[in-house]
Amino acid sequence: MPQNSYFLTVKQTAEFLGFSEKYIRKLVFLKKIPYFKPLGGKILFDREELERLVRASRVASDNELADRADAVLNNSRSRK
Repeated sequence: MPQNSYFLTVKQTAEFLGFSEKYIRKLVFLKKIPYFKPLGGKILFDREELERLVRASRVASDNELADRADAVLNNSRSRK
């Protein structure tokens, strides 16, 4: 897959995300993933949108969550 390719096919998207093509098509059907279908033809995906989707799905570690909780608690104590 060329690195500078702006749009990806279903196959390329499956490879990029590590899913099967069947699962990618299911996500399209359920409208859980953004896609383009120019002139009713092939399903295409914007590579940058997929990267943003993956990055937005990040799950924080237990340590990060504990740090955030401490920060919130410390912030609320300093206001009193």
